[in-house]
Amino acid sequence: MVYFKKFILVASISMLVALTASCSDDKQNDSPKTEGDHIWKSQTDALKSAKEMSKKMQESLKQQQQSLEETD
Repeated sequence: MVYFKKFILVASISMLVALTASCSDDKQNDSPKTEGDHIWKSQTDALKSAKEMSKKMQESLKQQQQSLEETD
């Protein structure tokens, strides 16, 4: 029974420390640093890149189809 009481005491103290540490006021992580760029810049850049790649692939596919039609 003594070990159980010690375990409960240690568990509650560790939970209080964990809660205090997780809820502390951390000024460094309050907001993401954008450094002049929009927050969604990487996503919009990826979308533009994907659209450009899609256009290139479609052009390549058209060229392959034309070359196949020419050989027939």
